Amino acid sequence: MASQRILVMGDNHGNTESLERVVADTEDERFDFVVHVGDFTNAHNEDKATGGEQLRAVEPYLETLADRADNGLVYVYGNRDYYGDLDHTLDVGAYVPQEGSVTVGDQRFTQDPDAVAPDDILVTHTEKKAMIDHFPGRAYFCGHTHTGRYKDRMLNSAFLYRDDSKAATTLYGGYFVVKVGDEPPFDVDFRNIGSLDTTVCQRHQERGVLIGPEYHNCMFCWKPVKLLREMSKTAFYGVTHGLDRDYASEDEIVECAVELWESPPTGFADEFSEYISQVERDPKGSLVYNDDGHLIDFYANRS
Repeated sequence: MASQRILVMGDNHGNTESLERVVADTEDERFDFVVHVGDFTNAHNEDKATGGEQLRAVEPYLETLADRADNGLVYVYGNRDYYGDLDHTLDVGAYVPQEGSVTVGDQRFTQDPDAVAPDDILVTHTEKKAMIDHFPGRAYFCGHTHTGRYKDRMLNSAFLYRDDSKAATTLYGGYFVVKVGDEPPFDVDFRNIGSLDTTVCQRHQERGVLIGPEYHNCMFCWKPVKLLREMSKTAFYGVTHGLDRDYASEDEIVECAVELWESPPTGFADEFSEYISQVERDPKGSLVYNDDGHLIDFYANRS
């Protein structure tokens, strides 16, 4: 498949000025696709009526950007959009359904990690941790965490605008222009419209290039449990995917997690092994032990 030049952005949270900046910055450019990874609005933090008004307000900017792409706009809704449960829906672009897929031009897009074929582009709002290491498709774009990241075929687009609901101040972020080829590394052009910066942590550089507010350190150094949670999710997927079972042993999880590194950080194996042995003490961890003493994914197995 020929290379594709894709404008990737997301998480403007009802703010139109950030989209206006993208429109102004890209005035003389052409793209194959424009991809928005959701959270067009701030409905979840305000109300659905306001969310509908915000969606109407951002639509003209999206229409302008879609006109600069040979194949237009492709998008998903985010949690702050109530995943599209608002009194207005976009009339521009192609929505990627939560189940199944949509083909735009000659490119298939899906939101379902289990439906990804080798030439597909996966677009989700939330970051699917397992796909960071085990993605089988062409490219993967996401957002939501407000910390951008580029690793292999995955790009988390950080944010265009972050309000002060979870931080002391509001911030403008950035967007990306990505040249996607058949094999990574892709040509990733980070366009800063605010106060974001890239970080390559010497200890955790194998987990990707991080993009966040310039005053932030590596998120894994700042909060080591984030790395342990991520490695537990991706290792569990690595052990169980494609098998006729939905459980794994401690040893399998630890071995898989260590093997995902070319050179794991000093002490990682022991630290991760200890975390897995006590994983149920982590209130935000996804793994728990079943009655047989095996590890299962709580979120995948609850009714």
